[in-house]
Amino acid sequence: MRFLNIQKALLKGLLCFSFVLLITEENFAQGGVFSKKNKLNQYSYISIGGGTSHYFGDLSPYKTFYYALYTNVQWNGTINYTRQFSPQFAARASFTWARIVGDDFTYAKRNLDKYHGNFLRNLHFRNDIKEFALSGIFNLLPQTGKGQQGRRKVMPFATLGIGFYGHQPQARDSIGVGDAVTKYVPLKELQTSGQTIDAAAPKPYSLLQVVFPISLGLKVKLTEKLDLNIEGGLRITPFDYLDDVGRANYPSPVAMRTSNPDGLRFSNRADEDIAARTGQSRVQIFQDIIARYGYAGASTTPSPSLDGEKYVGFGAGKPRGGATWDSYIVTQFTLSYNIGGSGIKCPPIK
Repeated sequence: MRFLNIQKALLKGLLCFSFVLLITEENFAQGGVFSKKNKLNQYSYISIGGGTSHYFGDLSPYKTFYYALYTNVQWNGTINYTRQFSPQFAARASFTWARIVGDDFTYAKRNLDKYHGNFLRNLHFRNDIKEFALSGIFNLLPQTGKGQQGRRKVMPFATLGIGFYGHQPQARDSIGVGDAVTKYVPLKELQTSGQTIDAAAPKPYSLLQVVFPISLGLKVKLTEKLDLNIEGGLRITPFDYLDDVGRANYPSPVAMRTSNPDGLRFSNRADEDIAARTGQSRVQIFQDIIARYGYAGASTTPSPSLDGEKYVGFGAGKPRGGATWDSYIVTQFTLSYNIGGSGIKCPPIK
């Protein structure tokens, strides 16, 4: 099944790539991207900028993807080098540092009717992604002239690429009322899905993964040398552990308590009265959920610490997450400085 998902993703990418090639067919027919006819159109530019980052996965479901556009929003910064080979086609090498965050506490509050189970689960994470990618950039309109001076005032474009990224999902330790905010702890080493004790658990995941960036954007010409780029892109990752939550069950607390007590604390957080990432109390909303949705058998005054695990069923053998790939969106505003292609030639060496 996972192989079929990869095939579908690659097929969609190929279709997008074929579409933008059709748009630039006229350019290729007139001698090719690398022909001498295109020499006047070849120049380079460097860009720097940043924007927002938005995560999708087990803690931010795709079916309400729009919540992620304004919930747990984080940041990214980028620097890149682009070579324009023809009026329609360029290649870009980019480095992006993007932080993503997921939190059952903050996300589920957007719609408790739909996500009260996520609220009760109470998982969260933070992940700093260091992404390097090579992308093709395809201008969607013809240029008004030759080379750097022939740039349009506004040019829509599409990109398609491939790259890799390093990552490290982390979470805060549990805290109590009045406790100091604790530091973030790397989760992979804690093996929160019970990898050390359960043969049926998923294998430990890698901290280096492949990514397929796809984006749309606008280039706005500010001066002869400067452009403002506005871009929004989806990062497709054939990977399910950006959030340290995947298709696995909760491990046995008895076995984890003996061999991996730290992993146990970060694996099942349904019994915490305080949301560790924000420091806010979970008790009142927990009680509202219990009263509203007809759970039975709780304490007289229910609370996560008394009823979290036993009451809502987040025990060994119960699903902790799903099998859907994680992904993220970045929006970026970058300033580009054009170098070369001005038509100015160096004097001959005598």
